[in-house]
Amino acid sequence: MDTREDKLISLIGRCALRDQAALKALFETVGPYLNAVAYRILRSEEAAADALQEAFLQIWNNAGSYRPHLAKPLTWLASIVRYRALDKLDSEQRHQKKFTSFGYDEVIEAIPGNNSPEAEVQNSQLNFHIHRCLTTLGENIKRSIELAYLHGQSREEIAQTFSTNTNTVKSWLHRGAERLKQCLEAV
Repeated sequence: MDTREDKLISLIGRCALRDQAALKALFETVGPYLNAVAYRILRSEEAAADALQEAFLQIWNNAGSYRPHLAKPLTWLASIVRYRALDKLDSEQRHQKKFTSFGYDEVIEAIPGNNSPEAEVQNSQLNFHIHRCLTTLGENIKRSIELAYLHGQSREEIAQTFSTNTNTVKSWLHRGAERLKQCLEAV
């Protein structure tokens, strides 16, 4: 097994046997290339990383169905990534049509407090900073935060909305909260 193709076939075969070291080696070997495939379709580092993660989960679960005589290993791997990226792109486009932009003024207006001129100025400034910080987030993270914190949806509901898994949504919410915190602290 001295060619790259033979190495990939071997790694896929070992994944079929549930060898986690093989999955790691496979990711290290072809991950950057497959990430580039996803990025060319999605044009977003975050979305490409999500598609790649979903693809490797599918590769892990379906490695036993790979047949070297039907497709070269890199072709098989790239097609899985391509389909995951296209699914994500389709889902994004459906959700963009479904959602309208949320009025961030409503967030600040909902904050209880007195309506003195000073409070209104502070609320206006806070509204500006929240809006600015939210616009720095990726679309999936931004919409997940809106759905969770402004509309009260659970992680499971958000995962269903985006046709993804709950752990991905949990990651989006965690990353988004950290980035918002950092952005607002910098103000």
